[in-house]
Amino acid sequence: MKHVSWAGVGLAALLGSGSAFPTHAAQTVNPNFATSCTAQGGMPGSINVITDFDNGTFGSESGAPNQSPDTDPYPATVTGGVYDNFYAINHGDYSYVANPVTPRNRFQHAEVTDPVYGATGRFFASDPNIDTPTMTFQITNVVPFENYEISFWAANSEPNGTPNRVNAVVDGIVSYSTGLLQPVPSALPWQKYGFVFNAGNRTTIQLAMASTETGSGGRDFYIDNVEMRACTLSQPGSITGTIYIDDNSNDGFDSGTEAGLPDIDVQLFDTQGNADPADDIYISVTTSDASGQYAFTNLAPNPDYEVRVLTNDPDRPSGATIGTAANLSAPVTNGGTASGRDFGFDLSDALLQAEKTVRPLGTDGYALPGTDVEYTITVRNRGDGAAATDSLFLVDTLPTELAFNAQALGGGTPDPVAFDQNGAALDWDYTRDVGYAQAGPPPANFSACSYTPSGTVDASVAYVCFAPDGAMAGGSPDPSFAVSFRMRIP
Repeated sequence: MKHVSWAGVGLAALLGSGSAFPTHAAQTVNPNFATSCTAQGGMPGSINVITDFDNGTFGSESGAPNQSPDTDPYPATVTGGVYDNFYAINHGDYSYVANPVTPRNRFQHAEVTDPVYGATGRFFASDPNIDTPTMTFQITNVVPFENYEISFWAANSEPNGTPNRVNAVVDGIVSYSTGLLQPVPSALPWQKYGFVFNAGNRTTIQLAMASTETGSGGRDFYIDNVEMRACTLSQPGSITGTIYIDDNSNDGFDSGTEAGLPDIDVQLFDTQGNADPADDIYISVTTSDASGQYAFTNLAPNPDYEVRVLTNDPDRPSGATIGTAANLSAPVTNGGTASGRDFGFDLSDALLQAEKTVRPLGTDGYALPGTDVEYTITVRNRGDGAAATDSLFLVDTLPTELAFNAQALGGGTPDPVAFDQNGAALDWDYTRDVGYAQAGPPPANFSACSYTPSGTVDASVAYVCFAPDGAMAGGSPDPSFAVSFRMRIP
């Protein structure tokens, strides 16, 4: 990587004719970075798909010296820190500035300009303290399985200051870090940073940028020109595999006899060739199809790819736990495919059986109009092993001719649903473990059971959901639990 000083260097020869990069004697500017689209044999697109913060440029000024907005031009888009005019910021503050011929204090480099747009371009300045400002970009026009290059400029703003580093976070996962932005006494060193990632099955992403070091004194830095561009590869590769139930526990997928698991998320990372997960780069995510197969396509060559299955995916079967390795190396060559990256889930030795009984609550023992019946659902574990922790989720479909009655059954519980267990070792809390849903498809998970019954008798309750916490015990005699509630006969 060549480091280029603006003093006495003909940049037109390096960057091509018509370059918009400015010249300035008090700083150095290096647009090259090893993880760029071009360095990986690709062609970056001409369109920056970022629209926030004036397309990632942070806006512009007239070119006059020492220009900085007195009020935040992007309210509610930065969290942490306090906004102020650049020449008034102190520990914990941030700002935007253009053409700062005068440094704001004696600890800053003088005569710094935007590395791309020169004196008219603004850039972001931060003096972090207890909390560091975080910029968030909402990017909605993402093409699934397209490769993208995210890039930005950064610099340590102090000639001798304590260094900071900047992280780029994609959908909540740290995907790239600049490393420490080292101070340079002679001239401020603008450096372009970035990485290439694959969108997977996403159409929107959230990009967040923030420094990692806090504390007063030093750690000041600049960020500028955040961009995200499509990256077209000349020889893309791929990674394929299957998510499956490992019936025979041999840690291998037997396609003729074992079923695939649909809707399980798999993530793709770049380990950067070392065992330390702290610097792993998050690249993409995809989901297994109806047959359990998944694929990452349109990938740049990389010997350090690793695929990771989401072992606690809510769509896995009740009691299923990962039996194979959860992380698999998947090196990809130019145009090559890393196939057979399979993940097998084992079912627990638990064997759960449920039965439902109905009992009239009328005084004469008959189920007559205007009286209630008691529904009881009993679940027994007839297997030797315990069910997976917090894996129980039951949905009872209520008959349309009856109405849910929220009155307590009595017997010491004030709740509409009574719970009893015999050796099941479960943790029960009505307010946490019972939910309701109205008519429509059966709820796929407990979060979908969010309806609140209205009044004492509510005929619009179509489903009652149960999710007791803990690992239901196994063994002999068979552990069991039961839930009971009232239904009104119109």
